[in-house]
Order: sequence, then structure tokens, then C-alpha cells
Amino acid sequence: MNGPDVLNVTTPLQWMTGGVCAQVDPELWFPEKGGSTREAKQLCARCPVRPECLAYALAHDERFGIWGGASERDRRRMKRTATRPQGAPVRAPVKRTGVIRQLATTLTDPEIAGRLGCSSRTVLRIRIASGIPPAHPSGRRMGAA
Repeated sequence: MNGPDVLNVTTPLQWMTGGVCAQVDPELWFPEKGGSTREAKQLCARCPVRPECLAYALAHDERFGIWGGASERDRRRMKRTATRPQGAPVRAPVKRTGVIRQLATTLTDPEIAGRLGCSSRTVLRIRIASGIPPAHPSGRRMGAA
């Protein structure tokens, strides 16, 4: 496993302290099976650490709760899309756009392409067609803190 051993963390990771989730009842992030995720996702949408949270959940295979504005189902879809063999047909291009929109805040186009199993040029075309702003080469959007 890459990164810190979060099962034995006594203090939250630095980005976690800036999350909206730190100020809300934890039960909101873990709805009952079949329960609504709407309220949690709405809070995530305005959270300053949403990109870091989503990247963390994907990297650490978080299987429960809402992380970075994505439910367990959303993250499974992102992983399926990312592990699809090169050249395999895309079932729903709209989903690719959503994944690119979420990952473009923290990853470069080549890194996104690697996760999606497509070329950087494809990521660029989708990003431009969808109006997703370009990321800085370091992976951070220009003007982001």
C-alpha cells in the first residue's frame, strides 16, 4: 500500500483538516444502503480539499462512504473506466467527461489518460469540448492555491 497507514493515524492528514467533512456529523458521509447521498455530495461540491479527497479515496481503494463528492458506486465506475483495456469502446462518453472534470484539478492530462486508458490527446479533446479548464503542468490548476 502506498502512503501512510491510515488505520493507525492518530492525527488527520494535513489536507483532511481543511475539509467540510470535519465540521459535519460523520454519519452524513456513510448513508444507509439505499439512502440518499445528495446532501453529502452537495457539501463536497463546495469543499476546498475535494480533489485531494477523491484522489486519496481512489488511491487507497476506499470502499465505503462519500469521498471527494463520489459515492462507492461512483468510485467503482471511475476505477472500471480507468482499468478498461486500451482501445476498448467507451460505453458512455459523458462518464469520461465527469471523471476528467474531477481529476483535472489535481492531475495532468497524461496522468488522466493513464487512468482512463486513452491518449493525452483524447483527454485534451474531451476537456476542450466540455469546457474543462486546463491544468498546470504540475497538476495544479493555474491560479489554484
